[in-house]
Amino acid sequence: MQVKISIISLFAIMMISGTIAPSMVFGQYNEGGLGGLTPSYVPESDCVLPDEKLTYTLDNDSYVVNGEIKISGQVIPEDSTNKSDLRKNTVYMSIVKAKSIFITPFTDGTTQWNDIIASEEMDANASYMPKDSSLGTLDTNSRINECGYFEGTIKLHPMVIKNGYYVFEIKYYDTVIQQDILVFDSSLQKGCFTTSWSALSETKTNDGDGTGACSDDEFPLPELVLQLDKDEYLPGEKVKISGQIKNTLFIDTVVLSLENSNDESISADKIKKLNGVEPKFTWTYTIENGVNGIGTYSVSAESHLGIKTISFTVEDESIVTDYAAQKSIGDTSIAPKKIIDKHNRITVSDLLISLDEKTSGDQVLVPRVIQGSLFTVARGDESSINIQVSSSNGQCVIGQNADCYVNDSTREPGSIYEIVQIDGKNYKVRYNGPDVRLEKFTILPEESNTEIDTKNWNVTILKDDQPTRFYYKVSYVSLE
Repeated sequence: MQVKISIISLFAIMMISGTIAPSMVFGQYNEGGLGGLTPSYVPESDCVLPDEKLTYTLDNDSYVVNGEIKISGQVIPEDSTNKSDLRKNTVYMSIVKAKSIFITPFTDGTTQWNDIIASEEMDANASYMPKDSSLGTLDTNSRINECGYFEGTIKLHPMVIKNGYYVFEIKYYDTVIQQDILVFDSSLQKGCFTTSWSALSETKTNDGDGTGACSDDEFPLPELVLQLDKDEYLPGEKVKISGQIKNTLFIDTVVLSLENSNDESISADKIKKLNGVEPKFTWTYTIENGVNGIGTYSVSAESHLGIKTISFTVEDESIVTDYAAQKSIGDTSIAPKKIIDKHNRITVSDLLISLDEKTSGDQVLVPRVIQGSLFTVARGDESSINIQVSSSNGQCVIGQNADCYVNDSTREPGSIYEIVQIDGKNYKVRYNGPDVRLEKFTILPEESNTEIDTKNWNVTILKDDQPTRFYYKVSYVSLE
C-alpha cells in the first residue's frame, strides 16, 4: 500500500498574491535575565518596550528567488555604555541552512537538481548542504536605536538560493530564534505557475500560455510516501514501515509515530535523520502478543513538508472471539483481565471521576489509564471552551492557568507525553492542546505494571452556556 502527500497546500499560501500575512515571532525573556545577566537598561520616557526580549516581523511567510526578506522588530536593549559593543547594540539576521531543495523542471527538460550537479559552485554553495558556508553571503545586521527598534533586508540571490525550505535565524545578544521560510521561484515551472491553486483543489492549470493543464511529469511536487508491507497483522508480528521524500534534496528529520487507537497507552516514536536526494527511511515495529496487541493502529510521518498518516489492523479470530465473550455481560465463564469503563455524552460542567477496584472472577482489576475527550458542538467556540483536570488535592494537572502542570500540546519530536508528579507519583500525561474542537487527554503511571493511586479526579469544562459533550473511559487491568 502506498500513500502520497501533495504539498499543493504548502504552495497555495504563497501563490495567491497579496494574501500572505506577516508573521510575528517572539523570543522568551524572563525577569531574571538571560544567561544569568539582569538587564538594567532604563529607556527614555517615550520608549515602549516589548514584553519579550526579542520581537520581530517578517513581511511574508513565503518568498521568490531574487526577492527580499524584509525584517523589522524591537528588542529590550541590554545595558551598555560602550557604543562599540556590537553584541548589545546589533541584531544579526541570516539564513543558516536549507531543509529541503525542490527538484524543479526547466524548459529544456532538465531539472533544478541537474543544474546543481553541473554547477561548479556545488562545493561552495551551502544551500545544498546542512549548514552555512556561502549562505553567509546573505547575512545582514542592524544596529538598534535608543528604544530597541531595528530593520533589515536579506536579498535572496539566485546563485545561492533555490526553490525550497530554509531556516531563517535572528539573534540579539543571548536570544536566538529560528523559523522556516519557503522560497519558490515560479519562473522555473514551465509556465505552470498559477494563482488559481487553492488548498481545496489539486488541479494545476496553465497561467497564460493557453496550453492547458500541466501534467505531474512536467511539475513534480515534493511528496512524502509512506508504506506498510501489508494492511492486516496478527499479534506478535513485525510491522515493516518504509517511506521516501520524493522530488527534493532533503536535509532534516522525519518523526515517525505509532498509536493503537483502542489503547492510547500503546504507542511508539522514532526520529529519522535524513540527508540526500529523495532519501528513504524504514522502521520495524513489533506488535504485542495476545489480546493487548489487538486494535487499529495509526502510523504517521511528520516533517517540515507536512504530515501523513496510514493505518493497519491487528486481529486474530480466536483471540477476538474470546475477547468479545469476556466483555459480554452475561458470560461469567471466562474472567477478563481488562475492563474498560466508558461514560459518554456528559453535558455538565463539573464532574468527579472516582476510581475504584473492580473484580473479575477471583481477580482484582485496578485503574491503569484515564482517557477523556471534550467535544465542542458549535464551530467557532473552540477558543472560549477548554477542559481543566485536577487531582484530589486540588492540583491542576491539565488546564490554561499558570499553576497547571500541562498547558499546551505535549507532542514533541520523539515524544507524545509529559512526565508530571501527582501526589508524589510520576505520571505520563498526554494532551493535544487547547482551542481545538476535540480536546483530548490521557493520564497513566510512568512506571509500567502499576495502578493509578490518585482515586478522585475533578474535571471542569470552562465555558459559559455553550453546548459541549464530554466522554471518558477508564481502563482497569490485572497486574498479576
